[in-house]
Amino acid sequence: MTPGTRPSHSTIRITREQAAAYLLFRVGLAESRSSMPTGPAGVEGVLKRLGAVQLDPVNVVGRNHHLVLFNRMGEYRPDWLEALYQRGRVFEAWCHARCILPACLYPAFRPAFRRHGEAELEPAVRQWMERILALVEASGPVSSRQVEAPERVVGYWDRDVPRTRAVSQALQHLWEEGRLAVRWRRGNERWYDLPERVLPDGVAHQELDEAEAAEQRLRHYAQVMVLFDAGDPCFGWQRWPAARRRQEAERRVAAGQWVEVAVEGVRRVYYAVAEDRPVLERVADLPVLDEARFLPPLDNLLWRRSRLQDLFAFEYTWEIYLPANKRRYGPYTMPVLYRNRLVGRIDLEFRQAGRTLVLQRLDLEPAWEDRCREIRRAVEAELERLGRYLAAESIEVAVRR
Repeated sequence: MTPGTRPSHSTIRITREQAAAYLLFRVGLAESRSSMPTGPAGVEGVLKRLGAVQLDPVNVVGRNHHLVLFNRMGEYRPDWLEALYQRGRVFEAWCHARCILPACLYPAFRPAFRRHGEAELEPAVRQWMERILALVEASGPVSSRQVEAPERVVGYWDRDVPRTRAVSQALQHLWEEGRLAVRWRRGNERWYDLPERVLPDGVAHQELDEAEAAEQRLRHYAQVMVLFDAGDPCFGWQRWPAARRRQEAERRVAAGQWVEVAVEGVRRVYYAVAEDRPVLERVADLPVLDEARFLPPLDNLLWRRSRLQDLFAFEYTWEIYLPANKRRYGPYTMPVLYRNRLVGRIDLEFRQAGRTLVLQRLDLEPAWEDRCREIRRAVEAELERLGRYLAAESIEVAVRR
């Protein structure tokens, strides 16, 4: 076999619908939620299956990480996730964005944390980092609200105008460098402590060299992404150029660690872990549910927009950061999943003051408009379920589409 060629048995050929069914199954969106375990153990099981759940402070309907878990459990309560923080069962790290991960993965991400220590920071931030570290060592967990400090610096989102509190930026960098870990969350407020106080001893003190840590992060990436391509700039949670990503994918296919997945009608080449070959070869046996689910904008299924287009023929943009006059659907529009397809978009808002869940807009894809009654019934059932989770006192339909 000449260098760079792939053994013929490494390629699996499937249709778009089959690829979508496989992806949905692996990201926990193809099984009835009534069969899923509940409580903190159930949350931990979902997190281990997904590998990572993305965090985000936006709270229009609910926070992204809570909605991701709500969609995959028969019953869900945010305090179940908070219990895992307090037990040292989870930690937060940067994958393609800030995510919650199982604590057992901490050693693989420790070298990645340390690389952030090389960044150049404003003197005020560095000074506050040392003060906060001393405070935590002496007194225990701390949040930015506990520290009185007037200084402002240019934060990540400030565009050269110093609007961010130096204390908040200092805590962010202490977390990025792995010198502090999140002890617990209360709403969007984070409390930080020393990693050795947060995580189990066998995890907090385990050391891996850079090569082994990078290898484990690459395996974790493959688990989380399920069906992935070498064009992903976050490939392997590494900072590799495109040529290196392609070479790495080909090498692992040749070694039998991954399989190449050719999707009918799609030019992009996808990959999956070799252990999933039996699932891919029997993908027609995977379940198709009649339940509707509303996917928050940062759900694992939506991480690669190009993959959505390839497998679901669905174009999605989270419009919350667009000016109002440029929005087509609404600021918190969520894709609607039904019978293994993305059949439309729903824009919702939960108004805390009156505890009202408001349906702003519902748009179906043209291919599904002839089944609008069927989909509407599924959407109504899911609205009621979401309302119960949010403890909504009423559901209001503002606009019908």
